[in-house]
Amino acid sequence: MLYIAINAIIFGAGTYLIARDKNRNPILWGLLGLVIGPFAMLIVAIMKRAPGSNQNYQ
Repeated sequence: MLYIAINAIIFGAGTYLIARDKNRNPILWGLLGLVIGPFAMLIVAIMKRAPGSNQNYQ
């Protein structure tokens, strides 16, 4: 049981950080990482970066 909880926290935090770097909703993706773990992390990792304030789009 402890193993499952630790994995959920690790995947949730990792997915949160990847989503934040890609200008996606980090809270939503972090929660998805808690629930579906590596699948959410894989999905957000292969997504393209969303337009954001730190990019020079014209």
